Amino acid sequence: MAGGDEYGSWPLGPFLNEARIARKLTQKAAAARASLSRTAWQQLESGQRADGNPVRPKATTVIAAAMAVDADPARALELAGLDPSAFEPSRAGRPATSFAEARALLAQLTEPQRRAVIDLLRTIVHDTPAEPFREDTTLSGPERTRWDATAPVESPSAEPSARPESDSD
Repeated sequence: MAGGDEYGSWPLGPFLNEARIARKLTQKAAAARASLSRTAWQQLESGQRADGNPVRPKATTVIAAAMAVDADPARALELAGLDPSAFEPSRAGRPATSFAEARALLAQLTEPQRRAVIDLLRTIVHDTPAEPFREDTTLSGPERTRWDATAPVESPSAEPSARPESDSD
């Protein structure tokens, strides 16, 4: 098949293909990110199995493929002829945000803020307190202080102000 007929009536194929190419991924790399074989990925893009029959992927496969190329899983399900409500970010097994978004947000942080975020991620992944990883982590400001999860967080744009002293320490 050539040209516009390449995908026939399988709209999921061009959707995944365009998202994969936009992220500069090969089929093999995209398949690995989705925990699929390269053959399975090829079938998702072509809409056909090796025997010529149409591919009928499970919702979980379509969701994994879409997330592997940072595409909208609900839209991918719809294009595959499946119920888009099958995608529930809280149950998808992967973050509802993309790695690209996380990278972009991390790039906007200062070095001390990035260290604090990494320490937080370590506590989540390893289920341990942040202190053993880096006791001197600072968030911002002129003073070098240890991270204290109970301390109030001030806006970085706010003027420094004197904290009222309290009798209850």
